[in-house]
Amino acid sequence: MIRLAEELKVDTALRAIYNVTSLTGPYFSMENYPRALFWVTANGLLTGESFTYSVYEATDDEGSGASILGAAQTVTQGEKVSASKVKCTSVQVGDTLKLQIHKLLYGALDEQTELTFTAAAAESLANRQFNQASTDAACATSLAACINDATYGVDGLFAEVVNTDEVAIRAAEPGEAVFDITELAAAAARLIVTDLQIQAFFEVDTKDLTRDSDYTHVGLRVASVDATTQFSALIIRGGGARVPIGQCATAYDDSA
Repeated sequence: MIRLAEELKVDTALRAIYNVTSLTGPYFSMENYPRALFWVTANGLLTGESFTYSVYEATDDEGSGASILGAAQTVTQGEKVSASKVKCTSVQVGDTLKLQIHKLLYGALDEQTELTFTAAAAESLANRQFNQASTDAACATSLAACINDATYGVDGLFAEVVNTDEVAIRAAEPGEAVFDITELAAAAARLIVTDLQIQAFFEVDTKDLTRDSDYTHVGLRVASVDATTQFSALIIRGGGARVPIGQCATAYDDSA
């Protein structure tokens, strides 16, 4: 049996970091690899925040002659997130939270109906109304109950109360869905949304590199990052490597 670690070369493209506005990672050689996938993850994005990421080709490991491949991509808070949380703080009647799940079906994301949950003086699961009349903790419990309801909740999402007054939301089956989350603009200080996990990627094929100018390396850069955002990235090279693949890792094991 060939292990994945023997088929795919995995390295850190950007170290985990926050409170920086931009960062360019190292440049990796593509000489022995037909393809590469940059996989970006981020958390801590607040309402209205975003950042960009771009992949560059270069002629060496120092990034000489760096030139962008494709176009810069924008990651925006609340759009197709893998996990998020909502902090309830003196929520008022009429405050709303909208959720729209995108399920992974047959290799593509399939957009489902957007559902709106509204704060009210009493809980009504059938009307997607959560109770804000008591404490912040009770409000969070009621909101989670609305999202999880088998009939009127969001099919494919799971919500749980954390830290007493916060609701953490994720796909019921991790890796099988993402979702959009939007709070009423006027309620941004009462239903405080923070993205816990966003994923994005960029794939490189070596045939797209400027080979006639000796471009052999690729690297990743993120920019326009807000101070609360933490991010990191991997590069995964493979697709029929011309050399035996080994990993540069601190520890390893398998399930055998």
